[in-house]
Amino acid sequence: MRVYSYVSLGLAALVCFSVQPSACVAETKPNIIFVMVDDMGRDWISSYGASHPTPNVDRLAAQGIRFENCWCAPICTPTRMELLTGQYPFRTGWVRHHDVPRWGGKGFDWEKFTSFARVVKKAGYTTAIGGKWQINDFRKQPDALKRHGFDEHCVWTGWETGNAPPSSKRYWDGYIMTNGKREVHKHGSEAVNDFLIDFIRRNKKRPFLAYYPMMLVHGPFLPTPLNRAKAPEGKAALYAGMVTYMDHLVGKLVAAVDELGIADRTIIMFTGDNGSSASGTLNGKPYPKGKGRTNDWGVHMPFLVRAPMFSKGGEVSDDLIDFTDMLPTFADLAGAELPAGVKLDGRSFVSSLRGDRSAKGKREWIFAQIEDRRTIRDKHYKLDSSGSFWNISKDLLERKDLRESKDPDVVEARERLAKVLASLPQNAGGPFEGYKAGGGKARKAANPKKKDRQGRKALKQKKKGEG
Repeated sequence: MRVYSYVSLGLAALVCFSVQPSACVAETKPNIIFVMVDDMGRDWISSYGASHPTPNVDRLAAQGIRFENCWCAPICTPTRMELLTGQYPFRTGWVRHHDVPRWGGKGFDWEKFTSFARVVKKAGYTTAIGGKWQINDFRKQPDALKRHGFDEHCVWTGWETGNAPPSSKRYWDGYIMTNGKREVHKHGSEAVNDFLIDFIRRNKKRPFLAYYPMMLVHGPFLPTPLNRAKAPEGKAALYAGMVTYMDHLVGKLVAAVDELGIADRTIIMFTGDNGSSASGTLNGKPYPKGKGRTNDWGVHMPFLVRAPMFSKGGEVSDDLIDFTDMLPTFADLAGAELPAGVKLDGRSFVSSLRGDRSAKGKREWIFAQIEDRRTIRDKHYKLDSSGSFWNISKDLLERKDLRESKDPDVVEARERLAKVLASLPQNAGGPFEGYKAGGGKARKAANPKKKDRQGRKALKQKKKGEG
């Protein structure tokens, strides 16, 4: 019989004590699985009060910690850069959505930026990514994922201009690249899920990190393997079916972890990458679509963590966290050193996982941005760069602007958040053609693909902020 004890040692390395020390060398660090759904907020997760049932995701909440205040960027690729680098969009320059395979540019530059995969690899982790990338063009940079620290991959390449179809397809007849080999699969999401389960099975005796940026539930809204025989009609019903299928795949992945006997040393995190692209419900009331918006519903994500070494389950935390915190938290869990010479905006929330109720070392505010629009909040108030100010704890849908309020508490909170917002630097120059430093707005860059119909369609979707 083995007994495990997890203690804080500097970077919160996890130490395994066993009557057979040689048998648990691989068990001294927790496995990390990070699941991120595409285009879905809290209004589609029933453990957050949504009407749509998500029983498998809800089990993560029942067995772990439900975080009430987690923010990301309001749109796809800025969120991914923030997550991977631990830096806000103004620091990387990636302040709006840009699909590199479709619109060009170097994209995520491993010579300029680090990633959480590179950080944990240095601590002895085996790493994999399964899902959607979009921030490099693999035709021009075939070793990009290796450079970013991923030992293995199974990804939708993104819509590659000049190669669509088949690269436009991610679901049925999905165009998936697995460790450099490109193939068309019956269903792309199923192929990715099977790959990650296989990766976990092959690496169950060593510490691993599996990054799962799901392609679901982003459009196109289509039937899934669960409902294709009797496909629902209409975008709303199709989107709901895709949420159900997402929940099914998450359930399969978690079940595999449990069946392999590694649940007690595996941390599973679940979230979304921006607000929903179809209106859901929250606590019995309609909730607006949030994708691309700096309103709370555009950046406020579900965030569930099953971490048996820290929590017995059923816990709720109101601690503030945002996506820049993931890299330092993964480093903390892995006992890895933070990258030298890199200005990180995030901080570890391992103390929150442990259930520490004190405010010491925790965030006083979190931040989100798209282009020049910036927003910041504490536990009660939210301030936009436009000057709009809300009591977000009471006014979730931001209906009562308090910028003119004379209430001393409101004035103090507004001034405090405004001071932080004013202290943040201007936007750095973007990592792709058409961006400038400072203002963050895109210049109209020449599009060499504009002559063909696909190029014109891609440009139109880019302007709409397609993720």
